[in-house]
Amino acid sequence: MDNQCLILLSKFSVAARPIVGSVNSAKMLRDSAYASEIFEQVDAVGNEELILLSLDLQNMLGLLAAPSEKPAEQTAAPKYMFGARG
Repeated sequence: MDNQCLILLSKFSVAARPIVGSVNSAKMLRDSAYASEIFEQVDAVGNEELILLSLDLQNMLGLLAAPSEKPAEQTAAPKYMFGARG
């Protein structure tokens, strides 16, 4: 856990307090189900600044899914194997 993540977590818990109530920061770090529940409640409100803060925190905690790669069937065409002389 780096210092930047702790700062972001404290900003989020202070900003989310009027909406969600008391946010247990230690529990958010350990329990992904609790964190997901808090993030869902924040998303339901629609406050853009709080949602952006929420997304940054989810990214730091590793709760956001990485975008999937392209399927294997969309491979590039084979390269040209022969030169001008043969």
